[in-house]
Amino acid sequence: MEEIKNSYSGKYLSAKAAMQLIVSGDVILANPVAAMPNELLRQLAKRYKEVENINVYVTFITEPFAFMVRPEVAKNIRMTSMFMGPLERKLYSNRLFNINSINFSDIGNYLKEEVKPNWFLLQTTEMDESGFFNVGPMGAAMMRDAMKVAEKVIVQVNRKLLPINQTQDKFIGADHVLHISEVDYIVHHDEELTEIPVGEASEVDRKIAEYIVTKISDGATLQVGFGSLANAVSLGLRGKVRDLAVHTEMVPESMMDLINENVITRNVFGGFAMGSQRLYEFVSQRSEISFGLLSEINNPKTISEINDFVSINACLMVDLTGQVTSEGIGTRQVSSIGGAGDFVRGATHSPGGKSFLCVTSTNKDKSGKITSNIVFSLPEATPVTVPRHDVMYIVTEFGIANLFNQPLQERVKRLIAIAHPDFRDALTLQAVEAGILR
Repeated sequence: MEEIKNSYSGKYLSAKAAMQLIVSGDVILANPVAAMPNELLRQLAKRYKEVENINVYVTFITEPFAFMVRPEVAKNIRMTSMFMGPLERKLYSNRLFNINSINFSDIGNYLKEEVKPNWFLLQTTEMDESGFFNVGPMGAAMMRDAMKVAEKVIVQVNRKLLPINQTQDKFIGADHVLHISEVDYIVHHDEELTEIPVGEASEVDRKIAEYIVTKISDGATLQVGFGSLANAVSLGLRGKVRDLAVHTEMVPESMMDLINENVITRNVFGGFAMGSQRLYEFVSQRSEISFGLLSEINNPKTISEINDFVSINACLMVDLTGQVTSEGIGTRQVSSIGGAGDFVRGATHSPGGKSFLCVTSTNKDKSGKITSNIVFSLPEATPVTVPRHDVMYIVTEFGIANLFNQPLQERVKRLIAIAHPDFRDALTLQAVEAGILR
């Protein structure tokens, strides 16, 4: 114990001093969202006049750091986000940082082959008497993949961070903890965990959820994405399905209610939790909830080996052949791929598995113009997030269409049938004129 204490004191320094260790040309990787060591990144930004060619890799920023908003800082400290969250989306038009869109199952390879960080920065709980730091509800998602490739590790100890996987053994190499022997420098800075609000489920969300719930069987394993749709699905499952398990990249707010109401009665395994302080406290206390590496959780092969796997995610637009975009329309990017492709592909190869991609039938722009989200063809430059050959169910508030392994003409018919009624005739005419519908 004395040896551990001495090691700790020898590695302790201020956040400002820790960032003084960064030199020009360094590559820095920070843990995502509420696991992000914000104080270290703030201190790094203050050094923009002293360094150049610094690359910082993050995921889902929750604070507008100076290297995102000030050109003179971004010139020397260049940020790349591996997932576009709301703040990245809001600030992206200034073109001071980069956005990447990678499958979360590929994070390990991406860090090893492309990022090659020489610094890894993360937030942790206080060290326990055995010398272990817990990484909290968002810290396990890529920690072990990062530890394999980073040359130096700095932890920002935050006493407000809550531990995870508390009933699991602690050892060097575990997904939820790291040992002081693996840490090079230790910084103290307490701050509240970032809370990510979720909107209330709309009437359209609830209608979409009704179609999905009828196809979920007792004993299934569930993955649900982030947002109001997850809340709607949770509401719909109550009293209708039981004995569920969860295998998901993100544990959302709605999972708490399903566990409390015994809809979910088996293990919950996720990459991270994202939501309110109430959620962070809940996942910290519950022994049936555990967290691990996204590169393993999101691996389509792993997902495909789970019987009756159900994947539910939202998307933005679908063309009449079944191509899906979840990332943007045209050149306007609003999100990143994350785990969408991983879970679609894994679920469709699971014995008894089902994949649902959900989209509201229409969109209203700022001028009040209403357009269809089921279109003849995706607008020019629109990224295809999920290719048509992977798509199974598309769901709107007007119905559900199974496209899996269907011929082109059948896909077109089924998608037109769940489009908004005001656009069905026009879509039919376009399809006939193009020769894909007879």
